[in-house]
Amino acid sequence: MSIRREVFQILDSLPETRITGWNLHEMIYFRTGRKPYPSTLIGYARDYADISGATFECVDPQNSIYRFVPGYGIGKAILEGRE
Repeated sequence: MSIRREVFQILDSLPETRITGWNLHEMIYFRTGRKPYPSTLIGYARDYADISGATFECVDPQNSIYRFVPGYGIGKAILEGRE
């Protein structure tokens, strides 16, 4: 499974919270054993927010903390082609 899909599944299961790229990095590492850059994961989270209607906004630029408010869950839908 792609890292992007893993991020989407993680965000589907999260309640409203504050999160950092490093938090996502740790979650992805524990799920896949891979270590993508936190900035890449933040980009995927923004993509997720655009698709699902969630809110993903930076609330502390100094510490790179984001506020996540879930929208409509995407579930296990396949939203992209072969990677």
